[in-house]
Amino acid sequence: MKRLFYIILLVVISSLRVEAQNPGWIVPDDQKAKICLVKFTPDMLKQGEALYMKNCQSCHGIPTKKNFAAISPTPGDLSEPKVGTQKDGELFFRITTGKAPMPEFRNILTEDERWSVISFLRSFHKGYFQPDPEKMAGSIGKRIKLAMTYDTVKKKIMIKAIELTKEGPQPAKGAEIIVFVQRYFGNMQLTDTKRTSENGFAGFDWPQDLPGDKNGNVILGARVNDPAGKMQEAVVKDTLAIGVPTNKPALTDTRAMWSTRDKAPVWMILTYTLAVIVVWYFIIFIILSVLDMRKIKQA
Repeated sequence: MKRLFYIILLVVISSLRVEAQNPGWIVPDDQKAKICLVKFTPDMLKQGEALYMKNCQSCHGIPTKKNFAAISPTPGDLSEPKVGTQKDGELFFRITTGKAPMPEFRNILTEDERWSVISFLRSFHKGYFQPDPEKMAGSIGKRIKLAMTYDTVKKKIMIKAIELTKEGPQPAKGAEIIVFVQRYFGNMQLTDTKRTSENGFAGFDWPQDLPGDKNGNVILGARVNDPAGKMQEAVVKDTLAIGVPTNKPALTDTRAMWSTRDKAPVWMILTYTLAVIVVWYFIIFIILSVLDMRKIKQA
């Protein structure tokens, strides 16, 4: 009886510890009201499926297949009703901010791409109806448009933010801007964030040793950083020749563990092949042994 009591006590303590380490994922009320500005389309769904398979499938598995990763806390199958009953804003907030072990996709996927992923997930949620943006104008927030130029004299990346209002385009004052460079595994922030001036401009320096392609080209981007959700995220990208020319092969051009299947390291291919041969050897050996035992028994 005493041993049983200690076992129960241990289970309770373990449960409390897990709960303390993984508190509920609370979404602010103003973020729950966030909606997509456009209607979901078959093209968005197709793009969302490709993005999901690239960025989410390894943990969450294929929707409806229940083949999500066996990690703690469990990622779960995103086709389940408990996901389908969440508002679009809740899903968008969770994808954007992340929560360990799930990474934040703010710097990996653009806002449009995150909405495309949600449109794909919604295809598995029966009874879902997308909110009409025109009927929920109050939840949309400020609409911002960005433009990027390069000042060759001051050698600065200039970002102009324009707020789209009913009265027409107006300079977006005080908008926090992040500038990043596109890399294979995501976006790398270049400098500290800056706020736009009264005229809607923000200027950014960049590292003089920034690696580019063989011609010095780098893909730069800028976006509005607004965790409070009072502005609709805006993103602009452009290719500028401001990097140091670097003639290095792409990550998928050489044999490496992170490359494509055809470019896997030779030792890995040999190890895998040998493992398959050994496994099949033992399977065939067991089958033949069972058949020999049956022959001996029959004899």
